[in-house]
Amino acid sequence: MKKLLIALLAMFVFGFVAAQDRSDSDIKRDFEKGFKSLMKELRGADSTTIADVTAKVQSFKSEFESHKDFLNKAVFPDGYNGTIERLEDQLKESIELASSQARIAQLEAKISELSGQVDALSKENQELLAQLKELKTEVQQLTAKVKQLQNNIAKRDAVVFALVDSLFVQYDQQKLSNGDMKKLSSLEKNKVVENIKRSIDENLAFLSSTGLSGLDFPKMLDEQRKFENSWKGVGKKLADVYVSSSNRTKEIAEVDGKLATWRTQVDEAFWKSLNQLFADENLKIETFANGDEFAKNILKFIDDEIANANNKTAEEQVATFEAFAYKTWGSKVKPVWAPVMKRNSMITDEQISAIDAKTQLWSAKVKPSNTMLYVLAAALVLAVLVGLYLGMKKKPTAAA
Repeated sequence: MKKLLIALLAMFVFGFVAAQDRSDSDIKRDFEKGFKSLMKELRGADSTTIADVTAKVQSFKSEFESHKDFLNKAVFPDGYNGTIERLEDQLKESIELASSQARIAQLEAKISELSGQVDALSKENQELLAQLKELKTEVQQLTAKVKQLQNNIAKRDAVVFALVDSLFVQYDQQKLSNGDMKKLSSLEKNKVVENIKRSIDENLAFLSSTGLSGLDFPKMLDEQRKFENSWKGVGKKLADVYVSSSNRTKEIAEVDGKLATWRTQVDEAFWKSLNQLFADENLKIETFANGDEFAKNILKFIDDEIANANNKTAEEQVATFEAFAYKTWGSKVKPVWAPVMKRNSMITDEQISAIDAKTQLWSAKVKPSNTMLYVLAAALVLAVLVGLYLGMKKKPTAAA
């Protein structure tokens, strides 16, 4: 009996040891097989599968963690620790690769999207460029039409008053005859008063038109004053000739009203445009609405610039001086605007001389370059020549 028990016990121990050997063998085999399989999956993983493979790696580590000591001895050459380290290194590389692939895919999608937008914008830009070209052409045509309209209105005004003047030559000399009176009666037939009113209306409409530049306004003011003076010379005569007609007296009063409106609007446009001329050069001159304010505010501006020179750098002082002396007063205002203002008693020679003198004083303080001084001198000479030319050009009109 004792021998039987010993035999059974020996068989049990032998069987247990045999079973234990197979289990270790299986563990080693499964570990190595699982490692190879995971390495293969990791090398082939992309942004869509990397998450699943990562989970498998974590599960693999957990499964064999308890056999670490055995596997460190049984698995050659890395053991458990080295094998897992290799697996984690590969996992890290695969995650980075998958992340890069995902980023590349995003960038490619964005590039595709932006390329589509570029194509669309390129097409739109071509359309806009074509429209811009059309608009530029339209602006050029509009500007040409404005100039043509301005010239036509001036010619019409001249023709209207040439007719009136020719009819009143004898009247002025107090040599009216029956034939002269018949000539005067033709005024009604030729609708001269109606044409005068129409000319004023056209000038008023022209004031509000687009395409006008700043330099158009001096000419427009000059035209208004000449028109008004011509009317003053014949309006009373028309009333005298047609004194028995209350309707014609009313028409003459209507012309007077239209002329007053025209004068007001052209004066407002003139001063507004002249103010803007200085504002475009960032010159801080207080707004003016007549000749006295114009001269006073400019002189005050120059005095302030001289007094506050220490608050600016030398470059800033020169820039402000040149913007006034060369770019506005010397090259535009004095040769173009000032003659019109003088001719229409809006400013005096004394006021212009005062501005010139103050500008020279300012120049001595600022000390601009010699080249710019030559430019100023040339501008002043040009102003004198233009003034003389315009004065000579005006004399025939006054004589007529």
